[in-house]
Amino acid sequence: MKNFRQSIRMAGAAAKANLLPGLLLQCLMLAFFSLYIAHEGTRHFLGEVAAVKQEAGYGFSFLSYVIAGAVLPELLRIAFFQSGKPTRRNLWLLLTAAPFWGLLGVIIDLLYRLQAVWFGTGHDWFTLLRKVLVDQFLFAPIISAPLIVGWFLLRDEGFRPSAFRKIFRVDFFPDKVFPVVVAGWCVWIPGVILVYSMPPLLQIPVAVFIQVFWVLIFTTMEESMRRKT
Repeated sequence: MKNFRQSIRMAGAAAKANLLPGLLLQCLMLAFFSLYIAHEGTRHFLGEVAAVKQEAGYGFSFLSYVIAGAVLPELLRIAFFQSGKPTRRNLWLLLTAAPFWGLLGVIIDLLYRLQAVWFGTGHDWFTLLRKVLVDQFLFAPIISAPLIVGWFLLRDEGFRPSAFRKIFRVDFFPDKVFPVVVAGWCVWIPGVILVYSMPPLLQIPVAVFIQVFWVLIFTTMEESMRRKT
């Protein structure tokens, strides 16, 4: 019970820390959606992106998430925390993050395709609600968040065999995963509403846009905490 209360407090702190970024993202998404509806140039550009996505298939998802989840964080880290001087650590972080984020991008693309099969491609509120519930209350806590937390825990431990035991401990989900899930809700619940409001071929590009925003927040917080430690 004590560990459960501690997990709830950690989740609450994570939600509070991400409340303002989440609100900022909602404003950006509203502006983006308004441009998509009202601006012909924006619709034309996104139509070109959709054509590239259709041609490249899962390769587009893999490469997009590599850029958003691995390349961008290291560029940000080098530019703002290392005075523009790359190190071996940046190369290690890039090489160990890139395949993971690429694979996760493919998994997320598959989720979006399956949701279109299960619930259709309509944009009514009932369809959106079902897709958001599956995405954020089944996929996120059961698949994506444990994969993310587990992978980076293994990386931080140097992929030593002893690190695998930490993933299978009873406290792994309440102490490590649950706070990440709650923090993600602040950004991704409004985010996936926008994603599922778009045509199927634009869902991954829009998700990558949100992923970039989330990675900027996460990288800044992670590096600041590391330096304090």
